[in-house]
Amino acid sequence: MEKAGDKMKYSGIGGQAVIEGIMMKNKDKYAIAVRKPNQEIDIQIKEYKSISKNKFYLKVPILRGIINFVDSMVTGMQTLTYSASFFEEDEEIEKKKSKKIKKKKNDSKEKTEKMDNIIIGLTVAFSILASVAIFMILPYFISNLLRPYVISSAVMAIIEGFIRIAIFVSYIVLISQMKDIQRVFMYHGAEHKCINCIENGLELNLENVRISSKQHKRCGTSFLFIVIIISIIVASFI
Repeated sequence: MEKAGDKMKYSGIGGQAVIEGIMMKNKDKYAIAVRKPNQEIDIQIKEYKSISKNKFYLKVPILRGIINFVDSMVTGMQTLTYSASFFEEDEEIEKKKSKKIKKKKNDSKEKTEKMDNIIIGLTVAFSILASVAIFMILPYFISNLLRPYVISSAVMAIIEGFIRIAIFVSYIVLISQMKDIQRVFMYHGAEHKCINCIENGLELNLENVRISSKQHKRCGTSFLFIVIIISIIVASFI
């Protein structure tokens, strides 16, 4: 077993924070651990199913990125929905639902699953459209207001890029003010700690996880910053 100071090795493990818990994925399996209101930890291990049954796309660089991106969003929404199910505010509605389920258990279950899939699909589609609108189209329109005063197209591209960064940072700062989101960020750090612990060759236990870093080089948020910066540089030459 390697020591913490040795070179880190890629584990193939990824994940995300959910409501009062984390999801960890490796190859075709993923696990969700959620701290329920009674402080018990609920753990579910599930099989990962891609939106594409054909694996040929794994050899096509751009296509695999698009499919993996959509896969990640779908899985992310499913795990978030699952974790949120433990924190229903209206218990009376749940009791009414449970009575109906007893009468028509099988039919209700199928309808619920179909409805959840439709909601998740719509949410993913809306999230993609909202991301494009906020982080791509909005900066373009804002930078256009300065176009009469800036002659150089390269400078305009740089200005647009910095506007995009400002919007992204403002978005992160604003949502981080919400208590629920602060808890999600804390679990996000815990997820990083667990993966760092494993990739440093340490045994996965509480003591080793505590001393592991909450920063991780494959963090999706950090990746967004890299993409934005690269887009500024590339766009300035186009």
